[in-house]
Amino acid sequence: MPLQKMLYREAFRMLCDSFEAEDAVQNLYLKLWEKRDELNTIVAPEAYSRTLLKNICIDRWRVIRNNNEAGKLPTDDIAGDSPPDIERWEADECLKKFLAGLPQQQSRVMLMRMNGYSFEKIESVTGLSQANIRVIVSRTRKKFREFYDKL
Repeated sequence: MPLQKMLYREAFRMLCDSFEAEDAVQNLYLKLWEKRDELNTIVAPEAYSRTLLKNICIDRWRVIRNNNEAGKLPTDDIAGDSPPDIERWEADECLKKFLAGLPQQQSRVMLMRMNGYSFEKIESVTGLSQANIRVIVSRTRKKFREFYDKL
């Protein structure tokens, strides 16, 4: 229980969803309860708990990924479901959630810019001036840094 806040933050960082993070922490507590007789022999209980939580989050991530009906994620073309993939996937999911919370025009401009569109191309598609596009990109990047720092 003294590690609950730290464990929740870790789970939220990996899953980018408060309900999933709470469930992951609860599953961790269940696993720890099932292993309560063995806990006295563990030298570093915090590290042990974090490792268990990481594995639980990876399992939950795989379930979420398999149940995702929205189509393929950008990381689906990476071979396997190894732990390094989850870091890229979690960054993609956090970015998707961030972009979904933006006004439509701001989100559209950022997606185009992230996909390599030039300012001229974005101007021709959206009808916005290049100066306006640069301001939107700058402000959105600033918002994302603040969003990411909160995580």
